[in-house]
Amino acid sequence: MPKVCTIVGGVVSPILANIVLHELDLFMKDLKGRFDEGKYRRKSPPYASYNEYIRRLRKKWDTLKGKEEAAPLLQGIKQEIRRVDRLRKSIPSRDPFDDGYKRLYYCRYADDFCIGIIGSYADAERVRQEVKHFIENSLKLTIAEEKSHIRHSKEGARFLGYWVKTYSGDRVIKVKCGPRHTTRKSVCERIQVHIPPDKPQQFCVSKKYGNYDTMKAIHKREFAQLSDAEIILAYNGELRGLANYYALAVGAKGKLNKLARIQRVSLFKTLANKHKTSVNKIAKRLKRDDGYALIVKGEHQTRTIRVFLLKDLKPPDANNPRLDTMFNSLTLTLNRSELIRRLNAQKCEYCESTEGPFEVHHIRKMKDVAQGKALWQKMMAARNRKTLILCLHCHQRLHAGTLPEKEYRKKFVKGEPCAATSRQHGSERG
Repeated sequence: MPKVCTIVGGVVSPILANIVLHELDLFMKDLKGRFDEGKYRRKSPPYASYNEYIRRLRKKWDTLKGKEEAAPLLQGIKQEIRRVDRLRKSIPSRDPFDDGYKRLYYCRYADDFCIGIIGSYADAERVRQEVKHFIENSLKLTIAEEKSHIRHSKEGARFLGYWVKTYSGDRVIKVKCGPRHTTRKSVCERIQVHIPPDKPQQFCVSKKYGNYDTMKAIHKREFAQLSDAEIILAYNGELRGLANYYALAVGAKGKLNKLARIQRVSLFKTLANKHKTSVNKIAKRLKRDDGYALIVKGEHQTRTIRVFLLKDLKPPDANNPRLDTMFNSLTLTLNRSELIRRLNAQKCEYCESTEGPFEVHHIRKMKDVAQGKALWQKMMAARNRKTLILCLHCHQRLHAGTLPEKEYRKKFVKGEPCAATSRQHGSERG
């Protein structure tokens, strides 16, 4: 019987999902070609009627403008235009139920995918059944029914941890339309991503910051044995990771503000519990002009560890065309460092022997060889490198303190030890 190995949460899972679900991508591309209809939505009849009525009123205004006896009539026309304009803005300009205009949008990441439909509920259900039939019969996979549902775009749906929904704003802006100025809605049916409402509370509970509802923070006892720097870095890593993930969400800083306050008080309480002092004293000790920071004085330099605040979060520009551009990792994977080139040379840098194996000799700091009198120390100091590629014989002699100083560059005989070590072996045998 063949066995199937399932890797859940592994780093190779997205690669395996892309291989298996590539057929689904092709199927959705074909389905989109068959589903999409029309070029534009037809105009809404009530909206068009209001438009025509306002046009006639403005034409009448232009005819009476400048006549003193028509001032009361102009005032009445102005009020009527405002009343009809409010009615016009309460309805969409295009017919949202136009049967001649349909669109299908598909987005997939690993094994999670989301399908957007511009159409009726029957259209959405038909697409759902076609996709389900293809996955179960062609790909021999199953769909998680508890995660599969049809929702209105205004209600939103959860996808990759985000809450995806459409938004229509009530704010009205003034724009120029032809020779005159008018007003229109600033945002209408725009897709936005939000932080799920329950996510900050779940994160607060999982990280043991305290009670999210009452904003009562607690300290972490498991951090008591860590240093102050390690405690701050641990807290920073937790909140920074969540904030960076939801940086694209609308109003991310505002929705994470409550969680950030509880996290910061929990950090101060953990430090206060460690030093047996109060939270206020810890806050005053870390307080700086631009936030909170810990000053760590080292032997050679002083390091500043800042406490991560939401004001430090810099959301990426969602309109940047390079936002989804994959990082060019070839510069890291194909570029060879100097050490790799020296190793691939297959040559001892001390005796110039090409008989392997070869090893790398490391030193802790350049100060150890700066004033050295041995030849290998002078070589490392001259190169200003902490590594030296040596053959096995030279490396063993170096650690034993018997590495010869002279004639290290003499040519060796193939099959015999290098010239520098052969002389040493001969003297030992004599």
